[in-house]
Amino acid sequence: MSGRRSLATVALTAWIVVLTGAPALAAPAPTPTPTPTADAVPEGLFIEVNPSTAEAGQIVGIRASCTEADDDPPEDTEDAIVESTAFGEVTVKPQFGHLTGAVTIPADTPARSYRVVLDCPGLFTGSADTTVNVLNGNRPSRGPATGFGGTAGDDNSTMVLTGGAVALAAGLVLGVLTLRRRRTA
Repeated sequence: MSGRRSLATVALTAWIVVLTGAPALAAPAPTPTPTPTADAVPEGLFIEVNPSTAEAGQIVGIRASCTEADDDPPEDTEDAIVESTAFGEVTVKPQFGHLTGAVTIPADTPARSYRVVLDCPGLFTGSADTTVNVLNGNRPSRGPATGFGGTAGDDNSTMVLTGGAVALAAGLVLGVLTLRRRRTA
């Protein structure tokens, strides 16, 4: 009787697994979200800071555009102003169809994220913004005193060698005594 009961239990368990797993398999696969391509992003008002993470005292490059989205090809012909509390105000000038410039982040600039804003003049007025992350330029003078070298203190190598030799000698003596007892018994 117990054999039938265990067989019925296995059959019931298998049936439950099939019934609960089937709807998951029958569900349609989710459709992948299309990734935007460069063609899908319109040309127009933008600003880029390169590198976007810099140390205080480092030079960052700025690339921007104040053209309208339907300008083909985009051609910036007027200077524009870029402002940030990280480096102040800088004028970006037209070069190779875009506005470009470079600025040095002052060495005393505190480490944090700063907003960078592009102000466009002329017919197409507006602004765009991005972020520049400023890191502290301080480097540690040495690593923390952890592990073998920093916390070991005085050189105790002679004490360690002596202790090891004494332990080895004691082990040899005990081994010889144990072998002698076996022979005499």
